Amino acid sequence: MSIQLTKLQLFLLMFVMQTGFVYTSFQNIIIEHGNRDATIQFIIISVIFFLQLLFFERTHKYFVLNSFTKTLYLIYWSLYVTVFVIYITYVLTSWIFPNTPTIVLIAIFLSVCFYASISRPETAVNIGVVLIPMLFLFLVFMFLTIPNLHATNLLPFFYDRQDTWWMGFIYATYAFGGAEVFVVLRKYLVSNDKIPKKSLFLYFSLLTSFYLLSISFSLMYFSLEEIKLIPEPILYILHSVEVTFAKRLDIFFVYIWLSWSLVAIVNYALVMRLVYFEKKRRLPRLQQLIFFAIIGITANFLIKFSVLDFLNNYLVYLNIIFTFILPVLIIFVNKIRGRTVSELEKSSS
Repeated sequence: MSIQLTKLQLFLLMFVMQTGFVYTSFQNIIIEHGNRDATIQFIIISVIFFLQLLFFERTHKYFVLNSFTKTLYLIYWSLYVTVFVIYITYVLTSWIFPNTPTIVLIAIFLSVCFYASISRPETAVNIGVVLIPMLFLFLVFMFLTIPNLHATNLLPFFYDRQDTWWMGFIYATYAFGGAEVFVVLRKYLVSNDKIPKKSLFLYFSLLTSFYLLSISFSLMYFSLEEIKLIPEPILYILHSVEVTFAKRLDIFFVYIWLSWSLVAIVNYALVMRLVYFEKKRRLPRLQQLIFFAIIGITANFLIKFSVLDFLNNYLVYLNIIFTFILPVLIIFVNKIRGRTVSELEKSSS
């Protein structure tokens, strides 16, 4: 299976995948550990992410997955999507459909994801475009809460060093999960020309600003004691906005976030298709149906607050391994062995 991507499509895929899961949920966990220094911690981790992008661009030809590393990544992405589905279902049952059986909700949106995933690859690539006006509206209504914000809450403490303060850096990496898809998708660019540093910096700036806004607004809106008790601070902030055309603006944005999340799942499914179906396999649609069925059954079985809280606290370590550590190890090993993507394509042709 193969596709051709433009640079804009590559960055759009990455943006949706890197924000779809954690954008409404990770603020409270980083602020809980970083307190008023959460924005400083996030900026430091974001700089590391930018350096990682530069490294990936220079060495992407050495990112070659063998059977073992392919299996590891497919398991990791499957787990990531499963946690994603659990969280989506939890939010929907909490905010919109408290009386609807979870299996019904899971079946509905996974059916949409399955249909999109078996369509032409270009469908999964371009579907993220529909989110652009939605995200613009999202930001516009976020700024309507400015009169209720307290800018002094952004002043960092620096001296406030608790035993778990350093964990703020760990949980800040949630925002940059999915960075490994850059080197997975890099070889599918229409033109294999070098991506300029300016383009990488622009993407880094947009992603970082998008997240930094959510952390800053959460800090300015809630006290440190309140934020620890609120799992989706962004939705609670939108809940406070009063407009004439909607009584519950938060529900309106839950639907936007649901669409955003579905596109993220479809994009993850696309990346998994590119890795798993790199060689032709029998009955690809049946295998994808089985995949989504397993995801749905597992998510329905595990959808408990205690399970979600556990995953929210510990999935970050897998995130660090598969996003930051393992890609670098794969690149270094292949560079030592002199194994590149182009050589692999020649050997398989």
